[in-house]
Amino acid sequence: MATEVIMPRMSDTMEEGKILKWLKKVGDRIEVGDIIAEVETDKADMEMEALDDGFLTEIRAQEGEAVPVGAVIALLGEEAEVGVAPTPPARTVSSSASTPPAEKRANAKAGPPVAKSAAKKVRKIREAPPKKPPARKKNERILASPIVRKIAAERGIELARVRGSGPGGRIIKQDLEGAEVMPVAAALKTSPASPPVATTPTGKVEPFSRMRATIAKRMADSMREAPHFYVTTEIDMSEAVRLRTSLKLSDRVSADVTYTHLLVKAVAVALGRHPRLNASFTGDGRELKDEVNIGIAVALDDGLIVPVLHDCQALSLLDIAAQANALVERARTGKPTTQDLSGGTFTISNLGMYPVEHFTAVINPPQAAILATSAIKERPAVRDGQVVISRTMMVTLSCDHRVLDGATGAQFLQELKNLLENPVGLMV
Repeated sequence: MATEVIMPRMSDTMEEGKILKWLKKVGDRIEVGDIIAEVETDKADMEMEALDDGFLTEIRAQEGEAVPVGAVIALLGEEAEVGVAPTPPARTVSSSASTPPAEKRANAKAGPPVAKSAAKKVRKIREAPPKKPPARKKNERILASPIVRKIAAERGIELARVRGSGPGGRIIKQDLEGAEVMPVAAALKTSPASPPVATTPTGKVEPFSRMRATIAKRMADSMREAPHFYVTTEIDMSEAVRLRTSLKLSDRVSADVTYTHLLVKAVAVALGRHPRLNASFTGDGRELKDEVNIGIAVALDDGLIVPVLHDCQALSLLDIAAQANALVERARTGKPTTQDLSGGTFTISNLGMYPVEHFTAVINPPQAAILATSAIKERPAVRDGQVVISRTMMVTLSCDHRVLDGATGAQFLQELKNLLENPVGLMV
């Protein structure tokens, strides 16, 4: 019996995947764990592992084809089934069953007359050259919607020179493809037959990658559906800077501990003490998560990827440093695993490596909050009535107001501030 190979969900947000390359061919023996294909998801190009044993008997999704999650892309079976065409479905027996066998064969070759005629017409339509729109008459009114006029103005296309293929000669968006672009001076002039339209300089349209398109959709959905509110505080990182310096100088610490790792550890502890932030909105209430799985936003050339460090509540600072370094490296080199991109319960977006003093981040649905952290800078501070120079960092917590209130967010930031200003406790 054939085993179906389906397109897996390789990240929390994946809805479809594109087969980039099949690494196995029909007839190959497949074992559980074998890498059988490379798949482009909304987050990254990923390797697809086999979940069953068998021989690859059929490939249904070709290279370059995008298929939805859950769709059958291949079949596994016995070696004897390789190259055997699938059995066609049984046909309903009709009164024509009495037709002699020789006549049946002749009819089968000829095919139904109606279907044959229809197929011939379809071929004629496909083979016929496309009809050109009729030539525009002199002083003829230009029919085009406002959006078509706007696109034409942006691209520098003179509508009077475009022949419309829509009803009554109306110009539609498809008619603008391949249309002659006017010189800049001419493009700035408005045709007398057209109502005045705003003109803008033309530029190169850069199509979105699958990742960029997904980011655009999810962030717009997040801002539209989740009522965001923001809580900001300033954290004195002087002691954290001293701790990191000591760890770097120690010959007993092999992992390179960064400020991001200190943040992950402090956030994990704070979430354990304030579990309502380690939650998501479900429609019926807030779902409190048992595990603390922290996503670390990583910038790529054309977007953002958020690999997830799992079970942070059970990891030491040095464990977090070692695992996070490997996690981020896989993400940046385009080799994240399915687990790397799934199951996040909270996200940190750190721009501390840039001269950024303060920013807000958009919540990564279905999570309830995200923490935006900026650069550590020397700023004046008052201690015991004296002005001193401290190394501080501004952090902003974005919260989903359906799940959290201002006081809950403020309490979490207070906990985080205490942990980072007294970071020795993070080593325990």
